[in-house]
Amino acid sequence: MTGYVVWLLSDGAPGHLSQSRGIVDALQAVTTLRVVTVPLKVRSSLWKRLGRFFLPWIRDPGFWLSRVYDIILPEGRPHLLVSSGANTLLASALLARHTGAANVYSGTLKGYHPDAYHCVFTVTPLGVPVNHVLPLPPVPGQLSRPFPPATGGKRLAVLVGGDGAGYVWRTGDWQALGRSLSELARRNEALLLLSTSRRTGAEAERLLQDNIPAELLADAVWWSQAPRPVVRDFLADAFGVVVTEDSLTMVAESIYSGRPSVAVRPAEANANANDEGALQAYTHRSLLQRCLVTDLGSIKLPGESHAVPDVPAEIAAVLLPLLEKTAP
Repeated sequence: MTGYVVWLLSDGAPGHLSQSRGIVDALQAVTTLRVVTVPLKVRSSLWKRLGRFFLPWIRDPGFWLSRVYDIILPEGRPHLLVSSGANTLLASALLARHTGAANVYSGTLKGYHPDAYHCVFTVTPLGVPVNHVLPLPPVPGQLSRPFPPATGGKRLAVLVGGDGAGYVWRTGDWQALGRSLSELARRNEALLLLSTSRRTGAEAERLLQDNIPAELLADAVWWSQAPRPVVRDFLADAFGVVVTEDSLTMVAESIYSGRPSVAVRPAEANANANDEGALQAYTHRSLLQRCLVTDLGSIKLPGESHAVPDVPAEIAAVLLPLLEKTAP
């Protein structure tokens, strides 16, 4: 055998692709795979809703695939289907039925019947037999390896998001974040490595610049002015991380770095039940501290990095027996 064939179903969203790649990379560490990325786009939201409702009774998956999606299927048949993102859920179920492959999904099921999937990875329990709860979401292999201790000067990484996922950052919140970061840096005799993101916005960046003295910034990326990809470099050089809670992707990446991590939130924070459950799970496992932005300045950062769970090994241990059992 030349290796298992994996179809990675992609809706184009970077966060979803990252989780799918994490699953694939975990398997590639223990077995040989031939991975084919299959882009898809929903053609009809109405047909997708109907497909979710009628999924247990569908007997012609090819017909439904053509009605719901713009998708070009590769030649041959896969042994495994991997995906993340709600728009891939129906495609995964239909293709598993169409090809006989096992299918694995990362994320909540959004009302789809669990019997249509062989394995569903989440960080909060779904209460269904196919669900496997991970300590952290899957990420690509290079992101899942914690950094060795920082050897340079004392630096604190700061990853800033913005409005979204139930979080609303107002003028006072941005001002408080700038003041609290300054207080935290001075108290730890550290400099800041700060990066905003595309969701932060120019006005929020101006408020941060007004409230963080320039001498406390070892480096800063103001995304609206001059974006550059520095997150991994900043995490590698830092002894700790402050990350805004509105981005679970940034929170997970901070935890994976092995650095002591603090997630901050504005006054108006209404995360959905799944996101809140994930954040609570991280704090319960002592992987994360959480606080209001106004309380950040008094946070005590641990002196040592935390142990990072070996999520790829756990994924591989779950999926390899499934792959061996269901592969044609």
